[in-house]
Amino acid sequence: MRAIQELDTLLRETETGKIKLSLTLKDLAQLHHLQSRLQECKFLNSIYSEESRIKQYLNKSVTVNLQIQEELCSIIESKMESIASNFNHLDKLILYILNQTMNKATMKNVLRQISNIVLGSNNFTLLRFQEKSIESVSTDEFIEQQLTLEQKLQLYQQFRGDQLEILTFKPTGQLQQIFKSSSLQVIRVPQKLNAQTHSSLIIYEVQQFAKLPQSKPHQIKLICDQLITIGYDYLNENFHKDDLINSVRAIGQFLIKNAPILFQECIRNEIEKKLNTKCEIIQSTKNSKDTSFAILENQTKCFIPVMSNHVVQFYLHMENVSLDIITFADFMSQLWQHFKHCLRELKDKEFLYQIIEVSTPTKLVIASDLHLNIIYQSGSVPSSWNFLDLGNQQIDCYQNLTEIKMEEIYKTMLLSQLDEVQKSKKGAIDAGQIIYHDKYVDIAIYVKKDEKNEINQFFIVFDQPKKRFESQRHSKSEIKVSETLASLKQEKIEKACLVLQETLNLNLQTDEIIDMLKEHALMTIIEQKEQITEDIRQTYVLEYYRNSEQVQTYRRTVSESDTPFATKTLIQEQQLTNAKKMELFQLRPDDLENLNNWCFDITIQKDQIKHYTWALFHLLNYFDKYQMYKETFFQFLVAIEERYNSRRNPFHNFEHGFTVAHACYYMIKNKLLDEYLDQTEQFAAILSALCHDIDHTGRTNGFEVARMSKLAVRYNDESVLENHHAAMAFKIMQREKYNILSNLSQEQFQKVRRFMVSNILATDMKKHFDLVSSLEIKYKNGEMNIVNMETKRVLSGLIVHTCDLTQPTKRFEITKKWSIRIQNEFDNQVEEERLLGLPITQHLVCQNLPKQELSFIRNIIQPLYVLTSSILNNGLSVALKCLEENEKEWTKLLN
Repeated sequence: MRAIQELDTLLRETETGKIKLSLTLKDLAQLHHLQSRLQECKFLNSIYSEESRIKQYLNKSVTVNLQIQEELCSIIESKMESIASNFNHLDKLILYILNQTMNKATMKNVLRQISNIVLGSNNFTLLRFQEKSIESVSTDEFIEQQLTLEQKLQLYQQFRGDQLEILTFKPTGQLQQIFKSSSLQVIRVPQKLNAQTHSSLIIYEVQQFAKLPQSKPHQIKLICDQLITIGYDYLNENFHKDDLINSVRAIGQFLIKNAPILFQECIRNEIEKKLNTKCEIIQSTKNSKDTSFAILENQTKCFIPVMSNHVVQFYLHMENVSLDIITFADFMSQLWQHFKHCLRELKDKEFLYQIIEVSTPTKLVIASDLHLNIIYQSGSVPSSWNFLDLGNQQIDCYQNLTEIKMEEIYKTMLLSQLDEVQKSKKGAIDAGQIIYHDKYVDIAIYVKKDEKNEINQFFIVFDQPKKRFESQRHSKSEIKVSETLASLKQEKIEKACLVLQETLNLNLQTDEIIDMLKEHALMTIIEQKEQITEDIRQTYVLEYYRNSEQVQTYRRTVSESDTPFATKTLIQEQQLTNAKKMELFQLRPDDLENLNNWCFDITIQKDQIKHYTWALFHLLNYFDKYQMYKETFFQFLVAIEERYNSRRNPFHNFEHGFTVAHACYYMIKNKLLDEYLDQTEQFAAILSALCHDIDHTGRTNGFEVARMSKLAVRYNDESVLENHHAAMAFKIMQREKYNILSNLSQEQFQKVRRFMVSNILATDMKKHFDLVSSLEIKYKNGEMNIVNMETKRVLSGLIVHTCDLTQPTKRFEITKKWSIRIQNEFDNQVEEERLLGLPITQHLVCQNLPKQELSFIRNIIQPLYVLTSSILNNGLSVALKCLEENEKEWTKLLN
């Protein structure tokens, strides 16, 4: 009864003032609290009966139609569920792609599913101008067959333009018969092709709710770009699973990012349709905690605040309201909060899956729910794994672990272990081992628990360890093979010598050839490989003499000498003077002087860049210390140079990578890092510097995030390019022919990897001020001598970051050259931002280069180099002097 009295008092005070009912959110919270207590006391019916004071008062202001309100709430809730369900559809789609053989039929199924998710239509047609003709793709076979070239041109001419727009099209005559619809939607998507802007058209019939954010045209374009890419991959039969999955994931990220706007548009549309009244969404100021805004403004208009975690998210501004405002506001707030919670869970899930894929690239990870439905898979099942087949995956449902094709003994083992881990509630167990073709795959099961510490997911990890890290588990067959290889070692060496004797017509004894091969560090390669003849083909000697003209020249030389020793010498001379690879690996008189010069300019000797890169590592004795083969290092240089220069960036190219590595070499060679980093950590630093911008896109992280590129999707908008560079470096070294780290111990390898990843991530300019300020504090407090692993990693990151910004500290003519290069790259980005309709990155727009460079020197470079030089006992005085001179030169140009 006390609750009823409190409610009556509140209403009586409102009436006494003879003012309209004006409830703040605080009042609303009081009413909800009272309502809850009344429900518990079973008084709700009497309070909300026709005779109650509340009902009578509300009826004076508005006429409430509870049936319409209930229908409206139900529709809005179903729209929310429809938006959320799309993400499950995308998960199923990715699983389908991973486990199916890619062909036109599979791609068409994928296109139809994406069309259904994005456009709300089972089929769509693409039209694009291409080389004075029109290309088309349609997921509807009838449309694909019946649409003539003349009709395609007619449609293209009718809707072409240079602005993105969604249009309604009412086809007539034959077009109506072909499309089987009297009303179509056309999305015009402008795209740049051969320096000209052409439109791609997406034509479809809206069959259900479409998931495109109408108020965000640039986001629509980014989604449509992915759809168009997949469509023309289908047309050109480019069936690449990785590219397709990246596009699907990019679409998923677009949908997650735009889901709040999309849901708000749904709410507005449904209110206007159901209540036949105008509704406007008014966004609240970010993080606003204003709770004084009244729900009711007057008798015909109202503002309904939608809350989440006690913060106003947005307002619904409506006219001629026929709703119970209190209950509707409460319903919308609860629904919105639930929706935001679902989005958070989706983002957390995507982040978890990305972490799994980045941290376990060589393992297959399968996630299932408690019903054993497979809801995630990190990659395709390797083709050699004949014990496992997930090909039963359907496009519209999850596959169950009990239904997978797997050898019965292993399937039973896996299911029993899943049952055991669920009963025991352990965090992880070793589920056993699968043996096939004298190889083995370990299975481990991990669990994911919710906030109540209850298991809600299983993660099954299939791991086939690399030989270098295998534990000593040898089957009988493996031991037998090992013994056989050992017994054949001498036979292999003799066979290798025989190949050389026959191929080159050498008059040498076996021991002499072995001595010659040892000088070229080839014996280890020969002893490790099973296919000796193939290995010899890949060595310097035979690769050089494969050319018949060279062999003839060599043979003429041999005839001039009678002794085996002279012949061996001539082999080496020929190889050094004629084989370009070997020319790389010989120091020249001026190499040491050039590389010891802080202002060494590689841009005027770019044809020698591989030689100078080799010299950096050779002069630091890293080839001997870490047993790096010269051939492997050469192949590694070829691979990273190709990756650096594939996009033809003016600035972020292999010359930049070398320049950064050279700055790090300067510090190591002058022993500036010895006080803080050991030799392995210094090796990791120079290798990080060399690899820190591999496969750079020529754009900033902000650009990649704004356009939701594949890289931004993969790395969840965090240090996008830096994560990519680090991953790309190790992806290259995963291949044996490029793996310059193959002879490191496991401990050394893990240390180098940790430091390299940390160093490359530290080159993200977003982290610049935090990195500098943290080490500045440590240095001022005298804490730099406290050498722990974390301090080492931070300092190592600062070193590589300092080297990355070395260009402004060279002689002015070199500095100016690099400044123009980076500005050209910025100009390219700004141009692309304009084309894509993205916000222009203003600080990249160059209006005065000297002014821009002076600002960069004073605010970024000078504080960084002063700090780094101080930490390294004033070892960068040359750089600081050049920096001072450059500041004067830029000032002259400015004036």
